[in-house]
Amino acid sequence: DLALRQAYELLASLHANEMAIEHETLTLGMLERLYLDSPTHKSKKPRTQVADQRRLRRVVAFIGPNRTVASLSESDVRRYALARKAGDSQLTAVIPGRPVRDRTIEYDLVGLQLALNWAVRERTPSGRRLLRENPLHGIRLPREKNPRQPVMTHDVYLRLLEVADRVHPLLKLALVVAEGTGRRVSAWTNLQWADVDFAAGTIRWRAEHDKKGYEQVVPMSDAVKAALLDARRAQKSIGNAPVFPAPKNPAVPCDRHLLDSWLRRGAALAEVELEKGGLWHTLRRKWATERKGYPVKDVAAAGGWRDTETLLKSYLQTDAETVRQIVLHPTQRLASR
Repeated sequence: DLALRQAYELLASLHANEMAIEHETLTLGMLERLYLDSPTHKSKKPRTQVADQRRLRRVVAFIGPNRTVASLSESDVRRYALARKAGDSQLTAVIPGRPVRDRTIEYDLVGLQLALNWAVRERTPSGRRLLRENPLHGIRLPREKNPRQPVMTHDVYLRLLEVADRVHPLLKLALVVAEGTGRRVSAWTNLQWADVDFAAGTIRWRAEHDKKGYEQVVPMSDAVKAALLDARRAQKSIGNAPVFPAPKNPAVPCDRHLLDSWLRRGAALAEVELEKGGLWHTLRRKWATERKGYPVKDVAAAGGWRDTETLLKSYLQTDAETVRQIVLHPTQRLASR
């Protein structure tokens, strides 16, 4: 009896969804369920799925799961932005009264935009689009006017190296690899010794540990090679063993939060202040900014960026010395025609 009742409820729900699509009365709640069950969403990495789901559900719960998708407007975006910025208690999975920056609000609303754009592309078995058009197309989302993008300076890096062994041997290796490769922390923490080719002087960056699923074989610097050779001698490991083994379980990679705590301890010992909003990522920005003299496409390829837009927007930073050189040393003088 229970199975029959649940089957009829499921059929009724599916029929309601089909009728809503046919009559163009798709609700936000239905859009949420359909998108989260779609191959598009489920093909993402688990961590990305969780983040997208949390953001989408927060926005849908605030605007209202029974709202017709076609009725969404700029006012809904503005209402949500104001509520999120103030830490409105009506919002789910937030700390009431705790304000957030525009960047956080933008990420939430991008979660909704992803679902809306998917619905525009998706078709029903009868060939109809789930959504004729994105009702929020062209509406500007909140943007961070002064984003926090701290860059670690080279003198701070050197001071951290000096004290790293007093915290943990892996901290020094982590600093050298992060600074010398410019890779994301998720990429280098998951390195295996099989990925490091000392004879060829290269590192293979696996697709499964890359944010964009990008696999590469890239040369390594002499400093990185020397640090990895020392680490392999100390660890006596080869093959699929992690380069950064967890202290309590050497068979698995070290947890990034433990590495974060080591970096903070190192900063305290070195008496340097780590800027708010930046730990290991400050080294990735350092790597990119120090290579501004090279073609942007080549910098992106060497550092693991799939597109130059992200590199230019979030990683390549201005610096006083480069600005001074530009002002004082023009590349050419224009002659009269």
